[in-house]
Amino acid sequence: MKTFSLLSASLLTLALAACSEEPAPMPEAEAPPAEATAEPTPTPEPTETTKAASEDVITFQIGDMEGHALIDGGFTMPVADSPFAAAQPVEEISAALEEADLPGDTMSLSLHPMLMKTPDGTLLFDTGTGGPPAGSLMTSLEAADVAPEDVTHIFISHSRFDHVGGLAKDGALVFPNATIHMSAPEWEFMQANEQQAAIVSAISDRVETFEPGAELIPGLLTAVETQGHTPGHSSYRVTSGEESLLYIGDTMHHFVISVEHPGWKIAFDTDEPAARAKRQALLAELAESGESIYAYHFPFPGVGHIETAGDSFVYIED
Repeated sequence: MKTFSLLSASLLTLALAACSEEPAPMPEAEAPPAEATAEPTPTPEPTETTKAASEDVITFQIGDMEGHALIDGGFTMPVADSPFAAAQPVEEISAALEEADLPGDTMSLSLHPMLMKTPDGTLLFDTGTGGPPAGSLMTSLEAADVAPEDVTHIFISHSRFDHVGGLAKDGALVFPNATIHMSAPEWEFMQANEQQAAIVSAISDRVETFEPGAELIPGLLTAVETQGHTPGHSSYRVTSGEESLLYIGDTMHHFVISVEHPGWKIAFDTDEPAARAKRQALLAELAESGESIYAYHFPFPGVGHIETAGDSFVYIED
């Protein structure tokens, strides 16, 4: 197993707070509610990648097409420092985890971009952190027999660092031949974020924006508007024959808390009420349709489906 070395507290804080990066302060009238911007101070622990080097890639089917889950790494943090603890009692979060036979004192989130090799090119969905304490995407791509130059299209769910950090390194494009797709509202949001200035500068000439909900590759890929976590957050629906899979980005973060307690708030949502409503509506839709999902932060490989459980929902790994 690959083990991440212990980093300085400041670097670890930056990495775990990647989901909470915000642009320059908005005018007071437009500022999100306090609970949506609260940033708990994480004290994460070193964590191991979910799979060993020989298992950095998990292949799964979408109809007649193959998808590939690529491990980038993961975060483990005390429950008290998790983004859910900003608005919910730690005791309730711990109890929910223990009820699911998980440790009640820590919470883990995986990071795993998705890859598809299609007649339209090699598609990558999100790019991980680009460095510690995750940053194993290049190893996973190599295991999938894909070089960075082979990637032709990158689809960004949203512009938080743990999803776009792998786009650029030292001011240069990591995927030099790829067109980078994100929604127009998300690109505007990213450009306004001073913390993302270096990445914005590196990728500007490669970005193509789309309107929320646009069909991006006819018959294969459609963007699904899921704003709330960020202003232009997008999920992506991949269709092959009679089957489809929804790449949900950060519409949900934890496979127990986000699914079984969708009304609980998460500190990193820029528009918390919108994100909560979207999450609840999407869970109901997925439970009814049985559609497969690809969940970036669920346990690797994050491919499964949602079922109804009493008056709530449960995630079932496929």
